[in-house]
Amino acid sequence: MRRKIFALFVLSVCLFATLTASAAATVTDVNWGVNQYNVLRFVVDLTESSRYNIDVDGNQLYIRVPGAGLGSKVARRSTIKSDLAKSMSVQRDNGRVTIRIPMEKRIRRSEVHSFMLRQDPRTGRPPRIVIDVESNKKSVASKSYGATSVNRRPTPAGTQKGNGSPAAVPAYTNYKVGGGLSGKTVTIDPGHGGSDPGAIGLKGNKEKTSALAISNYLCSYLEQAGAKVTMTRTTDVDVYGPYASGRDELQARCDVASRSKADVFVSIHHNANNNRSVGGLATYYYPKTNYDARLARCVQTRMVNATRMNNYGTPQADFYVIKRSSMPAVLCEVGFISNQREEELINTPWFQKTVAKAICDGIADYFSN
Repeated sequence: MRRKIFALFVLSVCLFATLTASAAATVTDVNWGVNQYNVLRFVVDLTESSRYNIDVDGNQLYIRVPGAGLGSKVARRSTIKSDLAKSMSVQRDNGRVTIRIPMEKRIRRSEVHSFMLRQDPRTGRPPRIVIDVESNKKSVASKSYGATSVNRRPTPAGTQKGNGSPAAVPAYTNYKVGGGLSGKTVTIDPGHGGSDPGAIGLKGNKEKTSALAISNYLCSYLEQAGAKVTMTRTTDVDVYGPYASGRDELQARCDVASRSKADVFVSIHHNANNNRSVGGLATYYYPKTNYDARLARCVQTRMVNATRMNNYGTPQADFYVIKRSSMPAVLCEVGFISNQREEELINTPWFQKTVAKAICDGIADYFSN
């Protein structure tokens, strides 16, 4: 009898070990972002919820996931564009995955905050660890932070042959401002993309993904209204090409509008704020023509009326794409991805279609005036 009990015990232990091994987490992706308060965030995607450890050793930050595997598609070294860190490495050793981030200065453990998010069955987002480093956090939000493009190397894509400099595209200034939407050319710019995820929400949703979804709906509505549409990107890619400088990437978006002889340029983004209760809509413009402000007012009015979200108006801003595009242009901040409620809303097809239709109607109002 004792032998049978012992055999059952051994079998149970082996079965438990097998089940535990099969359920061990695997790290499938590691992303970073910088919000408008200059908080550096890391998001570690997993196949299963898992224990993790955060350690600070002088100017080294370590994120460790004990017992985890490391997915083959995870970049082993990545470049970070932040005043806190310039690079990170990911490796698996001693039965754990270690993410090492050399910091530009000594940081304190109390300046690093983290939490674990479970798998979201509604959106399909996997379990993930979120780590915020607040060592250089600012008290006032600034648009000089928030863009999360990597510090990329020059690439010959989109350049003139032989000289490595961006191919010059003549500015287009013969744009139309009236006569209805039908027959007009609109360039849509889904913000970020490719190596640049944009802002990352509390649940790990990336700005680049929902910005593209809204842009695709907007394209469909505009075409149904008789407009001609060009898009700076239609998939998850860098517009200029991988490893371009920030300026080359943004100028490539303006060049799409110039080549298309666009009458208006509309860039789609989401806002972010360290205060997660902040939410709402804004449409930015740069007063380079007599029509930018009018376009912004038309679009903002329609978005607010359609969604009933907080109205942050039509502020002036010198964002590159609306300043350097030669035709009337706006940059729409469609909700705050840092706000948990709005992050969920932003990722629903209903909201994406609603706001896309509102932007389309706003553009139609602009051309009808």
